[in-house]
Amino acid sequence: MSSPATQPHPNAPDLAGVVPVAWRPYVDLPALRNVEDFLGGEVAAGRKIQPLRAQVFRALELVAPAKVRVVLCGQDPYPGLGVPMGMAFSVPPDAPVPESLKNLFTELQADLGITPPPTGDLTPWAAHGMLLLNASLTVRPGEPGSHNGAKWPAVTLELLRRLASEREGIVFLALGRAAQNVIGKLPLDGHRVVEAAHPSPMSVAAFRGSRIFSRTDAALAELGQPAFDWRFGTG
Repeated sequence: MSSPATQPHPNAPDLAGVVPVAWRPYVDLPALRNVEDFLGGEVAAGRKIQPLRAQVFRALELVAPAKVRVVLCGQDPYPGLGVPMGMAFSVPPDAPVPESLKNLFTELQADLGITPPPTGDLTPWAAHGMLLLNASLTVRPGEPGSHNGAKWPAVTLELLRRLASEREGIVFLALGRAAQNVIGKLPLDGHRVVEAAHPSPMSVAAFRGSRIFSRTDAALAELGQPAFDWRFGTG
């Protein structure tokens, strides 16, 4: 029988139960249990966790492993109360568009002539085959990086490693050093990487003019694939 020290926290949320079925072979369950245990401690301490449990794996719900064409890595969810929606860089339609995302949209228009959408909801990109995955999938409201102790990268990096090992022909879009460090640990044979500075206000000068969108399309062409659909409308 397990000792009390190895028992899961009594308040641990069941995250394994909300992993989409198609992605379950890509998730390291022991590592996920460690995350659940950390979050159980947060619950016991009366701290809020976001996004909601049902949204933690939203990025995985929107694109199946076989449909992933582009991976966009983020760091951790936006800390604004109620803002995280389970997708890197994305915010709900009723939330203000963060400055990083505004800078991303400005580059999209400069690069490909696509008019920025009225909201920061990147669901259309996910529907077109983009996996918008943060390194950490939860956060305490108002405290960026507050769930670093949850060791989410043991789950998310392993998921990307398994995906890259099984698939070919994915373009990994690495914005900023943190994302580049993550992607640099993956098996990249048969894939392409597009790197640029992070679009945050602190590094936007280096990001501006990076042409990451046309470069991603060029990388897809090298892999024998059509260009990505970067549009947000239905037409």
